[in-house]
Amino acid sequence: MACLLHDASEAYLSDITRPVKSHLPKYREVEKHLQDIIYSKFIGSPLTDDEAAHVEQIDHDMLVCEFNVLMKKKVFDEHPNIISKPSFEFYGFAEIEGEFITMFKGAKRQSPINLRKHIANLERGLKLKDKVAVFDCIEQHRISEVLTEKLFIKRFSAQVDVAIHAYGILAALAKILDDGEIIEYLSLGAGNTGKAYDVSTSKRIAEFKFAQWDKSNNTIRQNGIFKDFLELAINTASEGKAKYIYCLSAAEVIRFLTNSGRSLESVLSKNPINKKYADIQEKYKTVKAFYQCFKNEVKIVELSDYIKDVR
Repeated sequence: MACLLHDASEAYLSDITRPVKSHLPKYREVEKHLQDIIYSKFIGSPLTDDEAAHVEQIDHDMLVCEFNVLMKKKVFDEHPNIISKPSFEFYGFAEIEGEFITMFKGAKRQSPINLRKHIANLERGLKLKDKVAVFDCIEQHRISEVLTEKLFIKRFSAQVDVAIHAYGILAALAKILDDGEIIEYLSLGAGNTGKAYDVSTSKRIAEFKFAQWDKSNNTIRQNGIFKDFLELAINTASEGKAKYIYCLSAAEVIRFLTNSGRSLESVLSKNPINKKYADIQEKYKTVKAFYQCFKNEVKIVELSDYIKDVR
């Protein structure tokens, strides 16, 4: 990432050839300040002296290689060891821009900000400095903006499940609803909101589950999904409406319902509706026994198909 961005300040200043730049100390000062801001934005902190020297050496070696090839004569005494096979053919600007953006996105995914390193750099940078330097640091690293973002995240994280449930249902509904289908009510808040289901429309009733199932212990998720399946399956008050469970890990959910020998008593034991369905527990005994009788009543649909393109 540092190599990709090492000349990024030129987008705001200018590209000045090296022999001229060496006579412009003030320009180099401004350039470094701007580069540090860019590195802080995309890497998390300015480069250390060692990192900057490493990038500079790579840049110099590439310069030597290019001069030796393009000038058709030896310009520099040294000749770096080139272990790749660089191409010196002409490529269109749009093609090069696309390749750069692809590399940038790849490096960004692979190089998360190292917060410890960033903080350590701040500590070193402010040693023996005064109040003015602190203000400069705050401006350069967007400290006030970042602090505001983090405080918002801290407040919001306590409600993240509610937000995922509410906004996830809305995002999915935009693709699920048929033309002319009318919403009768929504229960967007996670948990008991006094409404029978998450969604009731003129055509369907539905529950939404946003938990991704693990490979091993899904007991709590199993309990919740079966409770929803049971109540949808035996519902008679919404006659004529299709019944749905939209969930992540739909294949795992169906596999559980099809094959599980867990007793209904076990699955419903932690749920307030346990005593309400004592006769069903007595009649069907296990999850798979109940599912075999009611599997055509409720459609279980993979939710990620409806929310994967949300931006």
